[in-house]
Order: sequence, then C-alpha cells, then structure tokens
Amino acid sequence: MRRKTTEFIGNNIKYFIIAPLLTIAESSTELLLPFLMGRIVDDGLNAENSRNVLYIGLWMIGISLLGLLLGIFSARTSAKASQGYGFNLRQAMFRQIQTFSFADIDTFSTASLVNRCTMDVRQIQDAVMQIIRMLVRAPTLLIVSMVICIRLHAGLSIVYWLAIPALLATLFVIMRITKPFFSAMRTRSDALNACVQENMIAIRVVKTFVRSNYEKEKFRRANDALTDTSIGASIRIALMHPCSTVIFNLATIALYWFGGHLVGSGALLSGALLSYVAYLNNILFSVMMFNMVLTRLSRTKPCLTRCMEVLNYESSIRSENGGEPSSMQGAIRFEHVSFSYPGAQRSGSVLEDICISVKPGEFIAVVGPTGVGKTTFVNLIPRFYDPVEGRIFIDGKELRTWDLGSLRQHIGVVLQNNILFSGTVRDNLRWGAPTATDEELLEAARDAQAHEFILHLPDGLDTVIEQGGTNVSGGQRQRLCIARALLKKPCILILDDSTSALDSITERRIFDTFYQKYRNTTVLLVAQRISSVQNADRIIVLDGRRICAVGTHAELLQNCGIYQAIYDSQQEGSEADGGRRQ
Repeated sequence: MRRKTTEFIGNNIKYFIIAPLLTIAESSTELLLPFLMGRIVDDGLNAENSRNVLYIGLWMIGISLLGLLLGIFSARTSAKASQGYGFNLRQAMFRQIQTFSFADIDTFSTASLVNRCTMDVRQIQDAVMQIIRMLVRAPTLLIVSMVICIRLHAGLSIVYWLAIPALLATLFVIMRITKPFFSAMRTRSDALNACVQENMIAIRVVKTFVRSNYEKEKFRRANDALTDTSIGASIRIALMHPCSTVIFNLATIALYWFGGHLVGSGALLSGALLSYVAYLNNILFSVMMFNMVLTRLSRTKPCLTRCMEVLNYESSIRSENGGEPSSMQGAIRFEHVSFSYPGAQRSGSVLEDICISVKPGEFIAVVGPTGVGKTTFVNLIPRFYDPVEGRIFIDGKELRTWDLGSLRQHIGVVLQNNILFSGTVRDNLRWGAPTATDEELLEAARDAQAHEFILHLPDGLDTVIEQGGTNVSGGQRQRLCIARALLKKPCILILDDSTSALDSITERRIFDTFYQKYRNTTVLLVAQRISSVQNADRIIVLDGRRICAVGTHAELLQNCGIYQAIYDSQQEGSEADGGRRQ
C-alpha cells in the first residue's frame, strides 16, 4: 500500500489546526493598522485633533503588541507542527530502511539513503513551516486587503489588477527556469556525500597508498558540480527581488499619481490614500508570499519524491507469512539454487545449480579460488539475498516461509568486514544477547579467545570502542565479533573468513572449542587456509560457480584436483616462509 504524505502529521494534528488559526488572528491585527493609520491622518492630523491622534495611536500600539504575541505563539506552534512532521517522517523512513535487503540498499546507495533521511527531511520540515505560516497568511492578507481597497475607492483597484498579473508572470518565468536546478542539486549532493563517506571509511587505505591528492581532486570535482548547480539556482532566484521591487515601485507611483489627483479634487481623503497604499503593499506582498511558498515547494518536491520512493519501495526480501517458528534444528538443504546480483545478466551469475544438504550440528567448510561465490553462498542462508532460481530449506521448511526476524535470530553471522559500534566492549557484545550478564559475556569471550585481551584493556568490559573499532587490532575485532555471535546461542553459525587475522594457534583453539561445546550448532566456515578447514566434518569446494566436490580433507586430497592445488600452493608457501626464516 502506498504511503500518503498526510499520514506523518500523526499526533501533531492539534498544532496543524491551532497554528493556522493563530496566523489568521495575527494577520487580522496587521489588517487593522493601515485603517487606523488613515484615521490618524484624517481624524487627527487633518482635523487638528490631538486627542484622536493619541487615542488611535494607543489602539495601534495595543494591536501591534497583540499581533506580536499572536506571532510568537503562531511561530511556536508552527515549529512544533513542522518538527513533529519531520520526526515522524524520519522515523518511518528509518523503519522502512531496516526492512531493506542488501540488494535494496545497493539500489539506492548508502550515501543517498543518508541524504534522504537528513537533508531531504530537513527541506520538507522547512517547507511545512512555510506552508503553515505563509499559505494561511497570504490569502488572508490578499483577500481582505482587496476588499478594503475596493470599498475605499473602486477605481484605484485597476492599479493592483495590472500589477498582480505582471508580478505573477515574472515569478512564474523565474521559477520555470530554476526548477531543474533544484532536482540537480539533490543528485549532486548525493554524489558529494558518497565521496566524503567513501573517503572517511577508507581513510587508512587512502593514506597507505598515498592517494590523498587523487581523493582531493575527486572531492573538488563533486564539490564544483554541486557549487555550480547551486550558484545557477541562486542567480535565478535572486532575480525575484529586483523584479518584484520594480513592480512594487511602479504600482506605488501609479497609485500616488492617480490618488493624488483624487485627493486634490476632494474625491478621496489623504488618510484614505495612505491606507490604500498600505493595503496595496499587503496585496503585492501576499503575492510574493505565494511565490515564496511555490518556490519552496518546487525545491521541496524532489526531496519529497525521494523520501516517498524510500517509503513506497517494497523490499525484495520479506516474510511470506507471519509464522513464528519456536525452534530450529539447523538442517540446511539447497535445491538447484542459482544466484546473480541485481542488474547482472545470466552470464554474470555468481552461483549455478547448487545442490547440497547439511545435517544439524555438522561443521561444514567452504573453500575455493577467490571470486567463486563462497560469501554469496553463505549469505543466502539468512536471506540477505534470495536465489534467482531454486529453493533453500531449513529444517525441511522453504526459507521464504520463515519469519525473517525469527530466522535471523536463530542464525549467528560473523561477516568478512568485522563491524564494531561506538560504545563499550560490553555494549558491542550485548548485540548478541541484550540481557546477557557479565559472566555470560566473559564466557563467550573465552570461547572466542577474547577473554584475556578484554581483561587487559584499561577498563575491561567498560572500555570504550571507537566507531568501527579503530582502537583495537584486526584480530581483536574478529574475536569480539565471534564472541558476539556466540552469545546468540545460534542454531546455525556462519563464519565468513572471520579468522583471517588470527594466528594459527588462536584459530585452532577457537575451532577446538566449537567441536567440544557447540556440537549441536551447524557451523559453516568460509576460509582461505586449508589448515583452517581440514578438521571439518565435510568441505565444500566451489569452482566455476558450481560445487565441484564435497568430502573430508583426506578424501578431497585424493579426489579433487582444485583442492589439492590449493593445499599444495599453501604448503609450498609455508615451506618457503620457513626457509627464509632459517
């Protein structure tokens, strides 16, 4: 079901009602002032009646103060309405993004999603604020001022009947030539954000390869593109003020010219002419406010479109039913599974016709040359992606029939990129079990060979981890991520090359713990080193997008040339390293 923009008003409906009413009341006070100003001239100054001047002047001061109070409350309620709308919109977008699959996030790009949730929502907030204030204020001032002008002198109204179309035509042309720039600015902003984000994430690589100058040039190009587009929009928008000023001044001159003749002939009082000029300014200013709202809307429309694209996007991976399985044994079965990444043609398939069954509690290793789809193979199990062809079963149930939340709750994953979040060591470990006690945390750390180095940290479990875990080593990050996954007590544990930064002794201790304590857990280990997998119950060898062999270490050495070639190359590398050390 498509989302509607009005649904994000939510519980802020009272502010959306009160704010316009206060704005109307505030505008009413402004409409009284020109009338009273004319009365001061006609009934006070021209009549030489100082008492009327004082009396009407006090009324004007009182009405001005009332208008000030109404304006303050109107601005306050308008701000609450717009901020509440932005809050609800951001919340809805973030919740929607959490349902996205990896492929969905790739479709939008991370930088674009960040921009949509921040800058675009901010633009929409500002637009809502202006709409509440100006779109109510402008019609009130325009209609009432026009009626009063006609009542003061109908003949003079020809001035604003000529000025308004001229002003509208000018503003329409300027908006028409400016609109494309606003859409382009959002695209350029996404590109700039992507450039900054990529640089910050990979700053160590940039410095290692001495590519700072290249990154500066790339950023300069993205920044120049955004700046040029912004300048183009600003130059065109800047034309509004001088054009409007010219029309304002011409209308005022015409009014004084014709009105002066009427005052001279006695057909119009001088105070009435002064009021007429003020009301004419209200009329033209109201048209300007309409234009400002329309300009804001033209800038906001691309932002709203981008936000609604996210909200109305149907995730490519979702639960087919609401079933909540109570338990999982860990049996896995692939039936003729093929997969290619979104946008790739059949020739770009990563996996083809994969058929394999895994028993509960088996320790399965996945090896093969680089780029054959080992990570993709294990990513299909927690439904990070769905296969293009074929089916996957867990405990005899087709994967799509499992509730996504329950499915992933039963599966522990340690990814290639070991991500830690800003917070303490305890906070990071409790991602696996939010209610875990310190004893449970340390037990999982002990199983992941992280216990010793945690105790040696300055504050132990309370040691602060910087964003991305930059203040711990690669091996420490891997062990913390393994401990975090173990705390889930998963039925299926996926280790995607997650011990590559560990020495062979530490790695062997971790796997020995798995064999002893986690015999009921189905483990899938993606690894590059044969020494990491040779004790697995079975080893899957991937090559050419297919499974080319399955067996134990000893069986594969006898029957699988690819496995034997990998083993021999690593043995030769070990011997060469040993010779160099000698």
